[in-house]
Amino acid sequence: MPTWLVIIFAILGAALVLKILYALAIVAVHPVTQGAMYTSTGRVKIRTALDALPMLPGELLVDIGCGDGRILRAARQRYGVRCLGFEVNPIAFAKAALLTAGRDGIDIRFRNFWLADLAQADVVVCYLFPDVMGRLGTKLAAELAEGARVVSFNFPIPGWTARSTLRAPSRLHNDPIYIYRIPASLPGHAEGVRVRV
Repeated sequence: MPTWLVIIFAILGAALVLKILYALAIVAVHPVTQGAMYTSTGRVKIRTALDALPMLPGELLVDIGCGDGRILRAARQRYGVRCLGFEVNPIAFAKAALLTAGRDGIDIRFRNFWLADLAQADVVVCYLFPDVMGRLGTKLAAELAEGARVVSFNFPIPGWTARSTLRAPSRLHNDPIYIYRIPASLPGHAEGVRVRV
């Protein structure tokens, strides 16, 4: 068999194995994620959110379901904040750990964020499915301190009022970005929504 053919079969075989591992990782974490799959957030969306969310060095940004850690890396680089990410998908966790290895101020944990106390977070970032957003709102309302901010990509937190709703200047990545503040965004505290397009 020609060498070039062996190389092609090796590449196709490796791609197939990676796809199978990816599918198994999704199935394994389904009870926790309820179907939410690891997907990278567009850099233009991250930039849009960070533009609207100035942070001070030393503040703590927590990304629940951090995927490959790109939000953590961008926030750390831009603002010098401390970053903590939670990820239960083993492939996404491995990728995040690899991409953040050796970077001070970024901690990636292979752990279910539902079991973590988020009380120390100044900013919580999420990109989760609508099925869990109500439960998430209850957790965040109970744990976050006054002044904490929450950024939710694509899906709102039911019953909460966004302080602003943003859209990235991109046709491909133009889904809404909701920004909340504790306690003003909580039910019974809202003063209205400002929308910036």
